[in-house]
Amino acid sequence: MKMRRPPTAAQKEKAAERRERFTALAKQVAAMSDDERTALVMKVGALVTCEGHPLSVHNTRLVLTQLPTASMVGGFWQWQDKGRRVKKGEHGLMIWIPTGRKDKDAAAISEGDAGAEKRSGFIMGTVFDVT
Repeated sequence: MKMRRPPTAAQKEKAAERRERFTALAKQVAAMSDDERTALVMKVGALVTCEGHPLSVHNTRLVLTQLPTASMVGGFWQWQDKGRRVKKGEHGLMIWIPTGRKDKDAAAISEGDAGAEKRSGFIMGTVFDVT
């Protein structure tokens, strides 16, 4: 089994810079008025993933703010599963990806299940447009 190397200082710096850009972008979308948000989403409607699932309204806004011509997005492995490849050097679009347990698992957490320490929330993820 191949061991994963710890990130270098340059990789850590690049990740921190990416998080700062994403935080600024999320704040920019949050600062939009309701009319601006609606106009942005109405321009193209809800974006879908390459698997046919619609993105949330907030993630649609994030993608359209980064790439106004976006039409269909997917993660690296989603495109691989569909028989397509992400070109080397392509830049992805940042979105929020949910993590943790869903509401139906909340009962297991409240009952004190042994492995129920995992918190739900969101992490920053990368998707690529079909173009």
